[in-house]
Formats: sequence, C-alpha cells, structure tokens
Amino acid sequence: MHTKLIQAALNQYSIYGYNGATMRKIAEEVGIKPASIYYFYKNKEELFIAAFQHLLDNHFCKMENILKEHKDKPIQEIFNAMLQGIVDHHTDDMQGTNAYISLVTSPLDEISDYLHNHMLRYNDWLTESLESILKKRYPGMATNEVDCIVKQFILIGNGVFWGIKLYEGEVLKEQITLAEKIIQSLCEEINEKYIKQSFSE
Repeated sequence: MHTKLIQAALNQYSIYGYNGATMRKIAEEVGIKPASIYYFYKNKEELFIAAFQHLLDNHFCKMENILKEHKDKPIQEIFNAMLQGIVDHHTDDMQGTNAYISLVTSPLDEISDYLHNHMLRYNDWLTESLESILKKRYPGMATNEVDCIVKQFILIGNGVFWGIKLYEGEVLKEQITLAEKIIQSLCEEINEKYIKQSFSE
C-alpha cells in the first residue's frame, strides 16, 4: 500500500502541485477512503516527504549504476553517459519529473532540508567517485581541480534537466548536443593540460 500511495501522490503532485494534491484525490486514485491514508502516513507532509525521497533515491541509484558501468571508460564518455542518463531518467518519466518540480518548489521547510541533505550526499558521492577516476587517469590533478570539474558537470546537468521541462523535440536535442560540446571542451582542456604535464615530466 505504501508504494501505491506514493505513486498516486506523485501523479497528483505532477498534475495539481502540492496545494492541489489533496489526500482525498490521492485516496480516490488508490481506491480507499481518505482516512485510511493516516494508517500509513500521519499527515500530508509525511506522505509528501516519502514521495520526494522516492524520486531522489531513484535518480541517485540510476547515476550510481551508470558510473559503475562506465567507470573504466574515457572521462568524456563517463560524463556523456551520465548526462544521457539524466535525460533518459527524466524524459522516460515525465510524471515523476513534473512531480519533482512540484516538490522542489513546495512551501515545506522539511523538503528544503531534505533536498539540501540529499544534494550534499549526492555531491559527496559524485566528488569522491570522480576524484578516484580522475586521479587514476591524471595523477597530478589536485583535489580542488577535481571539485571544480565536478561542479561544472553538475551545472551542465542541472541545465539539461531544466531544458527537459522547457524544450522538446529537436530543440531539446540541440540543448543536449550543446551540453555535450561543453563537456568535450572541458575534457580536451583536461587532457591537454595533464598529457602535456606527463610528457614534460
């Protein structure tokens, strides 16, 4: 029942936003009485946070699997695969994407706190994972440089995410192509700097 309630809540958030997604509408979608929801979640906010956690954890798991699958490939391929993973994850589930946007823009302090803590956890994982990969390929790369590269990738990924909501069809493809070109330039700059450095040593 927890799963059904979360899926119904996400559907309602995607259509009506937080304020419009009432417990009555969620209960009707599942086929139960509104009061029955309170056996599982003490209030709307608790269900709200459970739904948000479900979305974020799914995305995190997707990114972990992509990085695990591509970790031995060239850095540009890794970045491109993760970028495409963001696109696939959100375009394949526009309901979840719309719900995510609804949740991110919600009035709840708890959501802001959860999002902040999730992003810290995600960024720490991404930084540690990419630092390990980058330092293996480019032993001379400093930690602050790795941090800068990761931040640039996150910025590109965020831009593509919002592009999914704003654009479609050929325009979205163009946005993704431009993002890949930025990644290519970033990777070429890294290669030029550290391959030259290894030769000079």
